[in-house]
Amino acid sequence: MNTGESRLHWFLVCWMMALSGGSVLAQSGFSSDMNERAIVRVMTQVADWQLANPGTHATTDWTQGALYAGLSAWARMADTETYTQALMAVGDKNEWQLGRRLYHADDHCVGQMYLDLFKQVRNPVMIKPLQERFDWIMAHPSASSLVFEEKTREDRWWWCDALFMGPPVWAELSALTGDSKYLDFMNREWWATTDFLYDKEEHLYFRDSRYFDQREANGKKMFWCRGNGWVFGGLVKVLQAMPLDYPDRPRYVQLYRDMSAKLLEIQGQDGLWRSSLLDPVTYPPQEASGSGFFCYGLAWGVNRGFLDADTYGPVVKKAWQGLVGCVQSTGKLGWIQPIGAAPGKVGPDMTEVYGVGSFLLAGTEVAKIAIRDKASAILVHAVNDITIFRTRETLSVPWSDLSGMGTRDVVVVDFVTNRPLVSQVLDLDGNRRPEALLFQADFSPNQQRWFWVMKAADSLKTPESETTTFGRFVPERMDDFAWENDRIAFRMYGKALEWETVSSGIDVWVKKVTYPVVDKWYLSGKYHEDHGEGLDYYKVGPARGCGGLSVYKDGTLYGSRNFVTSRVLANGPIRTVFELDYEPWEAAGQTVRETKRISLDLGSNLNRMEDRFKADQSVPVAVGISLRGHDGIVSYQPGSGPVAYWEPADPVNGAVGCGVVMPGTTPVRQIENSKEHVLVTSQAEPGQPFVYYTGACWSKSGQFTDHGQWMQYLTEFSQRLAHPIKVNASR
Repeated sequence: MNTGESRLHWFLVCWMMALSGGSVLAQSGFSSDMNERAIVRVMTQVADWQLANPGTHATTDWTQGALYAGLSAWARMADTETYTQALMAVGDKNEWQLGRRLYHADDHCVGQMYLDLFKQVRNPVMIKPLQERFDWIMAHPSASSLVFEEKTREDRWWWCDALFMGPPVWAELSALTGDSKYLDFMNREWWATTDFLYDKEEHLYFRDSRYFDQREANGKKMFWCRGNGWVFGGLVKVLQAMPLDYPDRPRYVQLYRDMSAKLLEIQGQDGLWRSSLLDPVTYPPQEASGSGFFCYGLAWGVNRGFLDADTYGPVVKKAWQGLVGCVQSTGKLGWIQPIGAAPGKVGPDMTEVYGVGSFLLAGTEVAKIAIRDKASAILVHAVNDITIFRTRETLSVPWSDLSGMGTRDVVVVDFVTNRPLVSQVLDLDGNRRPEALLFQADFSPNQQRWFWVMKAADSLKTPESETTTFGRFVPERMDDFAWENDRIAFRMYGKALEWETVSSGIDVWVKKVTYPVVDKWYLSGKYHEDHGEGLDYYKVGPARGCGGLSVYKDGTLYGSRNFVTSRVLANGPIRTVFELDYEPWEAAGQTVRETKRISLDLGSNLNRMEDRFKADQSVPVAVGISLRGHDGIVSYQPGSGPVAYWEPADPVNGAVGCGVVMPGTTPVRQIENSKEHVLVTSQAEPGQPFVYYTGACWSKSGQFTDHGQWMQYLTEFSQRLAHPIKVNASR
């Protein structure tokens, strides 16, 4: 096509658009405003249209793989399980297999969806075939040429599109398994392809070696829009899965920024890019699939601080407006170039499933920008650096990092769902200068997550929590202090009960409901029988119960009497914190005075116990778990592991499990068994916090059924303590 023909073609396209109502946007009725509600509306229509009009490609095909990547992201943001269920149905139909070609990256693309669903469902069946395939590939590596004419099999990434199909799957599998061999393989192949196909002058990729010497009508090099879109989308997915300390990570970041700068330079006036990136005159129509990936990748970087928001924010907004203009009133996404390998014909009615995938990915990121436009935001980056799933992990952002935020109008927005999360301003001394902002999130192995802390607005408020932690002094029951969360409940005894029981041990109330029961049970007085919610059948008496602490020396426990005063410092929804004071007592040759600070988080079976002693010298201490006869199970890992005890089962009420976890910084530890207790011994220094964790579970709660599950929970809890989520806040 010569210059005159291309101009005529562009005139005809504009004339046809004018005849159809001026623009596709006007005809569709969808708003292109940067408004979250408008974004969700058009994404819903596009996704629903595609589900109602499924593509004809095989469900393991690369085209579908790109669609599933977008649907997976949208499913976590949508208000319905429809999309997740549709993806699960595809996985089940495929029996979680990849495409039939062993090496071919196109047949690996569907693995992105499998891995995403695995992170939610945690069924190893979902990723077993994928892992076996990749293990086989590494055992049979190829040294085939990347030159198009010389390639013998589809066993290397010789075409640039492959960098979206394969690398994100390899990188994510590495993160989930904790095995760097998958990432190392991906890294070698990525840079082999990049060194071969990437033009360092234009900061764009040739589709494959056939296009090195080809030129467009204007004399420019031929760089295909969608091919580079695939690269850009794959690049951000790799960055999201790659560890922050991976040696080659800076190279990926630089590549990403270089490509971003080039995309800014060549963006069309309507916000979109042409099928030939450097020759928009010869190919005047917009191309939605490549543009969708560009919009997605640029928005991803703006949202996470990789790109300057003032520079790239307008680029993203303009691109989204252009993409919405490609959506017809039915929800059909047009202006998608058909399957190919080079710039080509694009029209308003041309659609393909992979374009819908890129559109949905773009929308999930653009929605974050729309949310942030409502108020200034502080970016919170959180990293799980170990290979375990972490459910309802409490994240604590120091309030000193949130300058300018008010305690009553702060909200946390999750990047996965684009929704506000339940949060709690933690103010332990009541002086309106909080210590931290708390919120909770789930993490898959080695996962990075992002959040915004923002000022709340009318349309963006902290949601009410369906569950909560709670604790209070109970004078109507002879000075108990009782506390609970959605999983378990506890109590300790105050001075008024000393006429009957002298004990600083920890009592357990077991529950099978997530809502609070403490007030209800005290009011009824009928909590020694299970009426469908749980009961109090644990026996603590004068013993240590489930993790009570005593001074301990030469085989003798020197327990305090009951607490004399209490203070609630924080009371949910995420964390309850309170303190108990004890009168001085003689213990192991010295006078000792003790204050306990106890914290319980939502979703946790274990309390954080912080004891401070006033004494003249080091205090030998023991944390005890009461033994019930000789039929229970005691297990522990010598040195640094948790201690687990599973009581003999009651024929009616089941079994209680108790556990103790000592942080790795606690000094001397050993396990001692007596007739009454299993003891974890150590030393507490006067005036210094002595910290340990203790708690319980119940076999009839639906959470744990046997000792093995309880020990696994305690072991993983110990790992989480040793490797806290790394949290960083920045503006």
